[in-house]
Amino acid sequence: MLNHGPICRRAVVVVCAIAMLGIGAVQDAQAEAAEFLVTDYGAEPDNEALDTAGIQAAIDACAEAGGGVVRIPEGRFLSGALHLRDNIRLVLDEDAVLEGSSDYQDYGGGDWTDALITGDGVQNIAIEGPGKIDGVDCENPDGEEGFRGPHAIYLTGASDISIRELTIVNAGNYAILCRESTDAEIVDVSIRGGHDGLHAQDCARFSIRDCDFRTGDDCFAGCDNVDFEIINCKINSSCNGFRLGCVNLVVEGCTIWGPGEYPHLVTTRDGGEGRTNMLSAFTHFAPEDRDPQLPSDNWLIKDCTIENVGFVYGYDFEGGLWQTGQPAKNLRFESIQATGIAEPVRVLGDEGRQFELTLDGVTIELEDGDGERPVLDLTRFGALNLHNVTLRNMGDAPVLRARDGDSVHMENVTAEPSNDAPFDFEDVGDVDSAEAG
Repeated sequence: MLNHGPICRRAVVVVCAIAMLGIGAVQDAQAEAAEFLVTDYGAEPDNEALDTAGIQAAIDACAEAGGGVVRIPEGRFLSGALHLRDNIRLVLDEDAVLEGSSDYQDYGGGDWTDALITGDGVQNIAIEGPGKIDGVDCENPDGEEGFRGPHAIYLTGASDISIRELTIVNAGNYAILCRESTDAEIVDVSIRGGHDGLHAQDCARFSIRDCDFRTGDDCFAGCDNVDFEIINCKINSSCNGFRLGCVNLVVEGCTIWGPGEYPHLVTTRDGGEGRTNMLSAFTHFAPEDRDPQLPSDNWLIKDCTIENVGFVYGYDFEGGLWQTGQPAKNLRFESIQATGIAEPVRVLGDEGRQFELTLDGVTIELEDGDGERPVLDLTRFGALNLHNVTLRNMGDAPVLRARDGDSVHMENVTAEPSNDAPFDFEDVGDVDSAEAG
């Protein structure tokens, strides 16, 4: 059995700490640089005229001066597409609102990559509050699913990124989209409504801390990522908390709960209020049409609470939605309390049985209802390791069902309520049980 939990934690923390030292130095240098106030370049608050040209002029002037601070003062500034440049620290003051245009054509050609703030290949950039970005739920009738509009922030090929103390509401598509970007710190960011919170593709060394994401779609999504940590965050969704593909992931000290406070906007298109049930806390993501190169591996989920969601974790390598491009491998849950759960932890692994699951100090309690459900339901797996685990269902079915696996190790595993046959094994090579019952 592979147990990479402590290694994963140390590796991600060290990598992120090194990255944060670089970001901190950039921020110190930017703080001492000249400031460029957008109102000095023609932007005027609190009217219906677009301020795109004035804000962009301030960004360009700052870049030409070698970098510094571009400041958006108190007031409502209406804008279309803005383009960041190297060494820019974009600051939204308290009570400043950067409000996106409601016309999707103000962001470019109506492409999927359109955004209110774009950074293409930029380095050493920051977007900071305490002000707000409002995407006004801008719709594009030719966009994804017939209505999705521009993202709030889109960074591609970027490095040394800081987004902090910022609120993003009503994004027309993703609140933050990052592709092929590295060394990012996202701290004390609140997201409300819209679609995905942070969607990362081909990214590395991201640290997300003290954030509060309450989204209509996935809070965290994307694949082919490496070295991510999500620490002390609040996570609420009408889709998934994590629909993610990542190698070396740490999620620690987070609160994950449903139902979603903001509806899944795709389900509002027929005039309804929209679906709000949270489908899962964690689910594997590796869609074949993206040609993913990396599995999900070396995950540590620690010191978290999970309430009122569908799945704590779901993975189906054979027929799961957007899960079949690469396998999931090693997953560890440690010190987890999960209550009001609708579905079992359900796994159907790959033919090579690469999936390994460890639960240590974990309680999972299914919601009242159908008693014919196990709490853990695994098929085609390498190893299942349970230490100090409590599994609760209605008592009409085994709490654990395991099939086609290499090994199961159980120590101090409790089934509640008591059941004459709490564990159901079929074609499992080795079962090692101590004080289980």
